Amino acid sequence: MPAVPETKAGWTNQLDALNSTNLNAYVRDPIRFLMNPPRARLRQTVPQALPNATAVAITFDAEVFDTDVDGIGGHSTSVNISRYTVRYPGIYQVSGGCSFSAAAGFRLVDWSLNSAIYVGTDSLLPAVSGTSTRVPARTELIPATTGDYIEMRIYHTGGSGVTTSVGNDEQPTMNVLWVAMLP
Repeated sequence: MPAVPETKAGWTNQLDALNSTNLNAYVRDPIRFLMNPPRARLRQTVPQALPNATAVAITFDAEVFDTDVDGIGGHSTSVNISRYTVRYPGIYQVSGGCSFSAAAGFRLVDWSLNSAIYVGTDSLLPAVSGTSTRVPARTELIPATTGDYIEMRIYHTGGSGVTTSVGNDEQPTMNVLWVAMLP
């Protein structure tokens, strides 16, 4: 997996700084990375059936964009489509939300890292009977290393027959943005 390019703290002599290998590795590459950090905007276009009182990762079958400096990205629309897999270690900002079909009960959205709840990230709203319920996910900063994966999970207490709502203005979305190196 690729590493985040870093600048060089000091040069041993002035001639070291003037060769193209060093200038590319320690100046050009870090600037390219910061101008094109890993980021994705994922959407769900097909309703997902949701079991009652069970946390489920949302599947995202469409990408508005999913890119990084390599042009590869961290999401697949054919394998593990609920996951954004980290290719570059760092702190990632995540946001998004989900819409649920009409039913009574409560709706919850939270974040998970490697299938474990990321503590303190849940948003809970009561459902409004007769209309879909939209629940925004909290915007969070999640530290992750190469190979970790981030998912948006949903939970409801509306009984059987609840699905996600995927109308044009209701599609579940997940946004991911690399914002900083790990401390």
